[in-house]
Amino acid sequence: MAKASRRTKNYPQVPRNINSSMAIFKGVTVSIVISLICAVCLSIISLISESGFIDNYLEYIMVAVTMISIFVGSVYATKQTAAKGLLVGCAVGIVYVLFSVGIGIELGQEQISWLMLGNKIAAGSLAGALGGFIGVNL
Repeated sequence: MAKASRRTKNYPQVPRNINSSMAIFKGVTVSIVISLICAVCLSIISLISESGFIDNYLEYIMVAVTMISIFVGSVYATKQTAAKGLLVGCAVGIVYVLFSVGIGIELGQEQISWLMLGNKIAAGSLAGALGGFIGVNL
């Protein structure tokens, strides 16, 4: 009787980049570029259209754009590292939020409360963690 052999699947080896900080920087850069492109598109649509829909819901639309850009940036970063998805994704989210809050404080000259900062960091890190989880498994 023939002996049954177990074959292992030949999955292609993903090169693992050990430099997580560079992947985080690239992920934040991708997130910023996506946010800028969406902000320019929303500005053009707001200028061209006569509808008040975008003006009424601009705050919520920008929160959605921010979360989507953090998600995409963390997916990109974790695909670069192919490991540590939750940590890299959370780091992308936190760095992006700190960068955007810093730019907002400089341009707006407004104070930000600790509660608002904590809320933004929590939302950014959760969006980043979800993106990191999905990016490792792609």
